Amino acid sequence: MPLRLLFLALLSVLFIQAKTLAPIDFKPIILGDDNGKTLLLLGGIQGDEPGGFNAVNVFLMTYKISHGKVIAVPSTNIHSMLLNHRGIYGDLNRKFAKLSPKDKEYGIIQHIKSLITRKDVDFVLHLHDGSGFFRPTYIDAKHNPNRWGNCTIIDQKNVNNEEYGDLVDNADKIIKHINANLLDPEHKYHLHNTHTKQGDEEMLKALTYFAITHHKAAIANEASKELTVAKRVYYHLLAVESVLNMLDIHYERPFKLTPLNIYRIMFDKSLTVDIEGKITLPMFGLRPYLNYFPLPEGVPLADITLESRAHILGLLPNSDGSVSLKYGNRVLTRFKPFYTDFKNSLDSIKAKVDGVDTTLKVGEIVKVKKSIFLDPSKDYRVNIIGYVKPNSKELDDTGVLLSRKDMVKRFSIDKQERIYRAEIYTGEVFRGMVLLEFEGK
Repeated sequence: MPLRLLFLALLSVLFIQAKTLAPIDFKPIILGDDNGKTLLLLGGIQGDEPGGFNAVNVFLMTYKISHGKVIAVPSTNIHSMLLNHRGIYGDLNRKFAKLSPKDKEYGIIQHIKSLITRKDVDFVLHLHDGSGFFRPTYIDAKHNPNRWGNCTIIDQKNVNNEEYGDLVDNADKIIKHINANLLDPEHKYHLHNTHTKQGDEEMLKALTYFAITHHKAAIANEASKELTVAKRVYYHLLAVESVLNMLDIHYERPFKLTPLNIYRIMFDKSLTVDIEGKITLPMFGLRPYLNYFPLPEGVPLADITLESRAHILGLLPNSDGSVSLKYGNRVLTRFKPFYTDFKNSLDSIKAKVDGVDTTLKVGEIVKVKKSIFLDPSKDYRVNIIGYVKPNSKELDDTGVLLSRKDMVKRFSIDKQERIYRAEIYTGEVFRGMVLLEFEGK
């Protein structure tokens, strides 16, 4: 297919998805307590700016707050993040002035406003990704005043806030901290005062301007889209730490702040996602498609519970009926779903793992060095996807001693052909899943 037609086809798919993907509200996550100042940390208001939402995600996965409080939202625009789109219902960061209650994102804007205006919020830090590198004077096409990358943004010099009203001083502290830790001289940060009230009509509609009109100190930090996501996260976390220091919010970061360490955290191979308490999947190394995969019947994708140490996961419907499991903008796998009743829960099943009697919790990933034997039960049957019982049409694979050599590799859920689904049923009712991860040959 010619590139132009392929591009148009991709646009068509995105358009179909955008029309059918309803706005998805967010849930704030709170670290710390009320014994000090409070920072409101926001990312992902534009769904195609991964530096911001990955920075808040890494922060939530790793940082500890021991004095003061951080209210964090990795992505205020989840539905656009899942589509890797700036804003499928328009730019969410241009809806804070006047907005009709009929706007599809009206509820989300009200939710954000309610967080900003909380009495306990002392400071708002809003994370973005911008093009090129901002420079106060024109240097070249990539370094000039019309670029937004790698700068710290204020709307005006001061705000009516007794403790943090000097926005220039606040921004200078952030800039000084970042510039003391640059990865490259080109990445140098500068102050970008938009002088919003003097006629920047677009910024008048933005989140930070709404915040300062409600007497909140508010600053936006931009990382350049010229940089890898890990480097963007690096600069955003430097900004976050500067503000934490400013507010005397005590924090612990259990790793050295480098882009390589950030990348390792973002793509930690131990990360898993739990689906409705019945299925646990590794997040990385999955096959591109998982066929006939159980998902809860009659539940909107946005309402399916996903639990993980990561906070930017979601399910995206595709035009072909498949469902993408996404980590921010990244597709982890695509389910070709088998919709079924998830209400009938089962806690555990009995097994012998490498000869040892074991109770396997539903949703567990069990490591098998040599063999596994699933105990038969009158209460349920187990269908192991990838095992074909010789000379039998039964769909119950309990009572058989299994090793990795017994499995049909193409039915593994992972590219390394080690992990297989053990689906548990009573009759035709789905009760849960255990994953069998074989370590041997």
